[in-house]
Amino acid sequence: MNDMGQGQDEIVRLVQAGRTGDKAAFDRLVLLHQRQAVALALGVLGNRDDAMEVVQEAFLKAHFGLGRLSQPERFRFWLLKIVANEAITRRRAARRRRIMMSLFVAATSQDQLVGSREHENVDELQMAVERAMRQLTDREARAIALFGLDGLPQSEVARIMGCSAGAVRWHVHRARKKLRVLLKEHLE
Repeated sequence: MNDMGQGQDEIVRLVQAGRTGDKAAFDRLVLLHQRQAVALALGVLGNRDDAMEVVQEAFLKAHFGLGRLSQPERFRFWLLKIVANEAITRRRAARRRRIMMSLFVAATSQDQLVGSREHENVDELQMAVERAMRQLTDREARAIALFGLDGLPQSEVARIMGCSAGAVRWHVHRARKKLRVLLKEHLE
């Protein structure tokens, strides 16, 4: 049985019915899994409105991707993975916007105080960090973003990434090591 007290057989039946276009069946799947999906998104994002938007987007993706789910009994896991990925994407986008705004404010303040030389340095650093992050593996970038930059606990990062806390530590360690090398000239 899943957390909602519903049998796995019902989930499989609902997924199969949803695949044939049965809207009521998919609505029932949403009802059965919405609380967990919102809790996961809220845990990643920390904002209920953003979490609700992410969950809505995840359910849309699940609805349109239902035909590609090869194991209907794994619907819950599959859905929560979609939610986690959507939440991470939303969090990254928000973080990038915050960083860009901070850099813009810093650059504007720097321009007013010391001229365009500092603005060029801020732009250069921003581009260097973006280039360095692109050189990390996907897992390293996710781990460092969630744990190293956003400050989530390793256990939460492990749950989101679908790996062990030890694997998270390894990915963070590798990411930091690579970033130190890639950003060496900017860290001196």
